[in-house]
Amino acid sequence: MRELAALQALFGAGLEAGVPDQDALQIFHGEPEQARHRFGIYRGNADANVAKALAATYPVVEKIVGPEFFAGLAREYRSRHPSQHGDLNEYGHAFAGFLAVFPPASEIAYLSDVARLEWLVHRAHYAADPYPFDPARLTSVPPEQQLKLRPRLHSACGMLHSVYPLARIWQVHQDAFDGEFNVDFSQAPSYALVYRPRFRVEVAQPGDAEAAFLAAALAGATLEIALAAAQAHDASFDLGRSLTEWVRSSVLVDFTLNGG
Repeated sequence: MRELAALQALFGAGLEAGVPDQDALQIFHGEPEQARHRFGIYRGNADANVAKALAATYPVVEKIVGPEFFAGLAREYRSRHPSQHGDLNEYGHAFAGFLAVFPPASEIAYLSDVARLEWLVHRAHYAADPYPFDPARLTSVPPEQQLKLRPRLHSACGMLHSVYPLARIWQVHQDAFDGEFNVDFSQAPSYALVYRPRFRVEVAQPGDAEAAFLAAALAGATLEIALAAAQAHDASFDLGRSLTEWVRSSVLVDFTLNGG
């Protein structure tokens, strides 16, 4: 097993290196130049697989920069962040940070935030389904304890704050979008909500009060604290209507009492 691990490490190092060293070339039988050629084939396949995986995770980023530029980003990203996991669905978590500091990409100021949003969307696809919400469970909670309940959001849910209109950027770049292709970059900073009503992930821009409530809920706050956070933005915030909508859209999936 140690020999196998050593061979795998040599092969991996040779695959990542621009020019495989002599130790890596010795894995193959035949002439060194032939071995380099074989490494080149493997490296090309690895680059292609990484590019496909990243494009599947970040389709909006690819649409913004174009396929050719995106392929170059994927190659550069792979050189800095080689895969550490056997599942390519786990690959690409550092892509947003990479885009923020890679000069050719950082010229598009909002690109990194779009990638942050797309990673949440990607993770939401694979989130476990919750048990069906049972409103009858709430009838056993005394009225004086109800504000102590902690709303629990679907594990697919995520919130992202940005100075850019991320929800709108994401929406206009969806294949099924058929509205007017325009984005108002002059609007105030806002939140993007990622959620999965059933099988398809959605992105929406909640109002300030809704965003404050959901952010508090994601942080584990009680209903009382989350409600206060929402009312700080809008004193007329309608909790009942919002809870009904969030349950319907599978944003809110349960309540717990005292963290139980």
